[in-house]
Amino acid sequence: MKGSSQKNKILEQIQKQRRSQSRQNDSKINSLHFQGIQIQEFNKEIDEYLKTFSNLQQLGFQRCRLQSLNNLSEYKNINSLNLEENALDDGSIKLIVQKFPSLTFLNLKKNQIKDFDEIEQLKQLDQLTHLFLDKNPVCDEDNFITKIWDMLPKLKALDGKDKKGKIFKEKTETYEDDDEDEEEDEEEIDDDDDDSFSISDDEEDEEYSEVEESESESNKKKKKVKK
Repeated sequence: MKGSSQKNKILEQIQKQRRSQSRQNDSKINSLHFQGIQIQEFNKEIDEYLKTFSNLQQLGFQRCRLQSLNNLSEYKNINSLNLEENALDDGSIKLIVQKFPSLTFLNLKKNQIKDFDEIEQLKQLDQLTHLFLDKNPVCDEDNFITKIWDMLPKLKALDGKDKKGKIFKEKTETYEDDDEDEEEDEEEIDDDDDDSFSISDDEEDEEYSEVEESESESNKKKKKVKK
């Protein structure tokens, strides 16, 4: 989806969410997440609209089929960026470093990252402590985990685990992996006092639900046959 239709799709979802949550002041919103909206690439209209959220610190575009981060301005205040399950390649890392210099959390899980040399550019993000790269082609390389830790010594967690391979837990951090904490995120979204938006394409989510239900029923039938 390109051109003005991109912006219209996003605006429609934001307006729908605002009505359900009685939102009125965009300047108070510090967290904005889009899920399942087929954007593919950004344009100046989307960029200008994102700038209206002056207090924005956490931004997410999950399952949006993003192929590029071109046409985005620099967002110095954003410290958390979730780009899970898109089609971003190695060239996107350079743009992330340029446009989001203050990141402490970056989720690139389920993309098309292949080159260690490109990942090394993340060194320029001095505050980056949490990184998700799981399920990228580069993860199939020998000694992937060791190489990333050596390359980015300031990390506290890689794919949700510390350097010893244990699940990372830190009470002061509020960042979560989308796959593991989706239900908790939905509960937080329903809280009118939480200055955040999580916006998803209803049709896309329904398709995902139908697939999951179908797989679940299939698994149940298989179990009965085994018995």
